[in-house]
Amino acid sequence: MSDKKKAILFEYIPMALTGIGILICAIIFQQVFIKVLPLFFSLLIMLLNSRANRIGFLLGAINSCIYIIGYLMEGVYGTVASTVFGIVIMLITYFRWKSNAYGQATVFRRFSACGRVLLALVLCAAWAATSFTLWMIGGTATVIDGLTMVLGFATNILSIVAYVEAPFLNIISCLCQFALWVQIVFINQNYAAMTYLVYSVYCAYMVIRTFCRWLALYKEQQR
Repeated sequence: MSDKKKAILFEYIPMALTGIGILICAIIFQQVFIKVLPLFFSLLIMLLNSRANRIGFLLGAINSCIYIIGYLMEGVYGTVASTVFGIVIMLITYFRWKSNAYGQATVFRRFSACGRVLLALVLCAAWAATSFTLWMIGGTATVIDGLTMVLGFATNILSIVAYVEAPFLNIISCLCQFALWVQIVFINQNYAAMTYLVYSVYCAYMVIRTFCRWLALYKEQQR
């Protein structure tokens, strides 16, 4: 199968189907326009990230400013904090990748086995502290929101220095985002948020592709 056919089958068709699904849900459940708008931009950004194209970080920083408004309306304060931090990080990442370019990507690196264990311990401790803090201030779905926030911080920081583990953490984050929106839609009965639930499925799929692409580039650079 040619690269063009693969792109159509595994990238453009899923992106188009997700966009249609988001639009249908937005109309049926009367989602607020400002909450839907960034989702459509995110479809393109996720495509660029899956190809390790640094332009995705620049567009992502701009799009995150719109996302913040929607997250504030949903009361997921941990995700808001992570997004604000992410705007700065994505801009730094774009310029750092540009200064250390490898085609449209950058030169990647990888944690040692001990480094991965230490990272896991730090993330667990940060998750516990964050979830408790969010619960104290009256946030929504604080356990999942807290994990999403911690993983968001970690993913952003690792992306700056181009660690291939960054999208792996983002896979976990996307699964948490899916669980978060399931709770908001079906337990909190906020059916207008179905648009975010649809997008979270696409996000998880594209982040898996991102991890595979970053890892392939890392191996290519080690030859």
